[in-house]
Amino acid sequence: MNDKNRRKHLNFSIKRKMQLRLFIKVFTIAIVGVGIMGAIFYFYSDREISSSYRQFHIHAKNFLDLLLPAIVLSLLAALLVSIVITLFFPIKIAGPLYRIERDLKEKLAKGDLTLKFHLRKGDEVDELAEAVNICVANWKKKIETIKKSAEDLEAALRGSEGTENNNVKELVVRLNENLRQFKV
Repeated sequence: MNDKNRRKHLNFSIKRKMQLRLFIKVFTIAIVGVGIMGAIFYFYSDREISSSYRQFHIHAKNFLDLLLPAIVLSLLAALLVSIVITLFFPIKIAGPLYRIERDLKEKLAKGDLTLKFHLRKGDEVDELAEAVNICVANWKKKIETIKKSAEDLEAALRGSEGTENNNVKELVVRLNENLRQFKV
């Protein structure tokens, strides 16, 4: 594989703030899950020893038989809470990405350069939206310049009425210069 295009598995220098926010969210979900597991396990295990414990060797084959319900219950509770929290986690990433993708396909692909992305506060891809907004604004300026050059050329052609005109040649040169800004 080409070393130039090779991905680094751990690169903390790119988008540090976003990586830190995502890490904290995932870490929080894990801590909540482990905390719930530990709490349930603790409360289940924190029973008073009574006569039933003295008869433990008669009913249970080993200590795991006593703790298995607590382990399973705490694992299921932690898993359920983690799933519920995780359902809301990707909304701030997936929602804006979906809107950007949809607008790029439906509007920008059809030539609508009035497109501007406004994301909600706290959405994770605000830098991407701003980069697309800058790109669209630059395209809009270039297209407006080309449009103006074409209108000037059309007006000059109407005014020249078949005679050779240096002004028309100058406008054609300007139009070509503007068109060369685009790579096709």
